[in-house]
Order: sequence, then C-alpha cells, then structure tokens
Amino acid sequence: MPRPQASTWRWWVAVVCLFASTAGLRAAVDPSRFRERDYLSVVALGRQCGLTSKWDPQRKVLTLAGPNGRIEFESDSREVWINGLRVFLCEPMTLHRKVFFISKIDGERFLLPIFNPPRIAGRPPALHTIVLDPGHGGKDDGARNARSGLLEKSAALDVAKRVGAQLTAAGYHVVFTRATDTFIPLPDRPAIATREKADLFVSIHFNAIENPAISGNETYILTPQNQRSTGSEKPGDDDAVLLPGNGADEWNAVLGYRMHLHVAKVIQGTDRGLKRARYAVLRDLRCPGVLVEGGYITNEAEARKIATPEWREQLATAIVAGIASYHEALNAAGKK
Repeated sequence: MPRPQASTWRWWVAVVCLFASTAGLRAAVDPSRFRERDYLSVVALGRQCGLTSKWDPQRKVLTLAGPNGRIEFESDSREVWINGLRVFLCEPMTLHRKVFFISKIDGERFLLPIFNPPRIAGRPPALHTIVLDPGHGGKDDGARNARSGLLEKSAALDVAKRVGAQLTAAGYHVVFTRATDTFIPLPDRPAIATREKADLFVSIHFNAIENPAISGNETYILTPQNQRSTGSEKPGDDDAVLLPGNGADEWNAVLGYRMHLHVAKVIQGTDRGLKRARYAVLRDLRCPGVLVEGGYITNEAEARKIATPEWREQLATAIVAGIASYHEALNAAGKK
C-alpha cells in the first residue's frame, strides 16, 4: 500500500485535534461536508456522549459504549440500537476516508439530545397542558380486525381516556382532540393543541398491514428539515420544507425515545422502532409531539390483547410512564 504523503498526515492530525477540542450540543464536533450533506464523526460524537468506540469487522458494527449507555451502528444502515432499543437515523452511517460518519442533523438533533438532555440549547419547555389525540373516529374507523371486528378508533379512544385519567390524577391539565366517536379532520388536531397552548401532544393509534404475521410497536416523531423520513428510500422535495413542528426537534427526540422505551416493555413483541415521519398531526404542532402505534390490530394475537380492558390499561400506564420519563428529562435540563 502506498505511504500517505506528509500533507495527508498533517490533515488527519488537524482533524483529530479539532474533534478532540470541540464541545457543546449545537457544535458538538466540526462537521465534514461531502455528498452535499454535513456529517459528524461517529467516534467524536461518542466522546460527547461519554462513550468509547469499538469496530467489529465481522459484523460490520461500530459500538459506542460507556457508563452513559450503548449505541450500535451498522455500516450503511439507518438502523441503530440504543441501549437495546431499535431506532432509525434519517441517514445511514457511512464510511468516508476511513472514518465513520453520521449526518450532522442526526447527531445534533437526535442522538445527543437522547443521551444528554441538559445540553439542549435554551430553556426546556414546560409540561402542564397535555393534548391526547385518539386516532380516527366517526366515519373513519381506522384499522379493523376482520375476525373480531375490533376497530382502531374504539381502542384508541379507550386507551386515551385511561391515559387522561392517570394524567389528571397526577396533576396535569388534559385536553382531548375527541372524547367521543366523532370525526376530527387531521389539520384540526394540531390546531386544538395550538388553541389550548399545549405543552405536549400525544397521538394514539394501532397499526395495520396486509401481512397478519407482522406485530409489535412503533413510535413516530417528526422528521427534521432536510432529512428523509424512515419510510423514504430517496430524498424528496418535501424534505427541504421547514415545518412548525421542527422547532421542537431535540425535545421530540427525547420524548420519542423515552415513550418508545416504555411502550415496548408492555407490548413485548417485535420492536419495530422509533421512526421519523411527516404525519399531518405532527407537522403543525407548536409543542413537542409523538405518535404511538400500540400494536397491530391485523395480528390475531395482538388484537386479542388489545381487545381486553386489562391490556389497554397496561398500555395507558406505559404511555403515562413515557410522559413521566420525559418530564424527568425536562426537570434535569432545567437544573443545568
């Protein structure tokens, strides 16, 4: 192999020194730009989280681990495991000039907030008024289980009421986008949150898919500007649009991760991941928001559980636990 020129060595030394000397959430590491996108070194990012790196060439997995937690990245994949929980980056980890990088936005608005909420810039948001959004309603049944006739709209409303009761007992002010079997247009749902000056928005749904073998839970937060949604294979024109909900990108990451953690424990099925999407109920929010998919109505085993009041109470308790964990992160950030 040809020996690198002296100028090349000097360039690498400069990069290493720069990464080692930089701190802060908004400027965690100096970005590198290639493929028309800003990237951050994964190893340098790990240092900001208190994690050291280890590369497994057989599995092609880069692990960052330490007292603060563990992240496993797979080369050329958007799928990442954080403390055993499945999450999705908007862009895959990529190898460039023998250094592993992730997008600057994924690093600064997703991973760093999850690992260190107190370093999020600015004052943390309040948490008093919570808007609960039971999916579908009225003429919109949502998902349906063909065998039992179980409807998503009914199960979502029941879970939302159970969540609301627990939150009210804990001292929060709770508002529902719908409290009965009524149809609420999608744009009206975030508008209710804005009207009520909500501090948090939680949309509750159940999933459906043609393959009845698919099961598990998913959690969604809004896709950041200039990033791909999890379901998008290629960049699109909508990626460049700055949405009102993007004002809470960092806190959305904290909320989504903590919510997904608690709901996954209850469902105990396939972890389908914390994902990003530009759903209508998340786009126009003026506060942090999350959409919870509490299992697949089209999966017979999960549908049987969803149909029972006892299980819906467990799911409601998990959602409340996710909110409580998010509130703990807000309090920790307020003490910085």
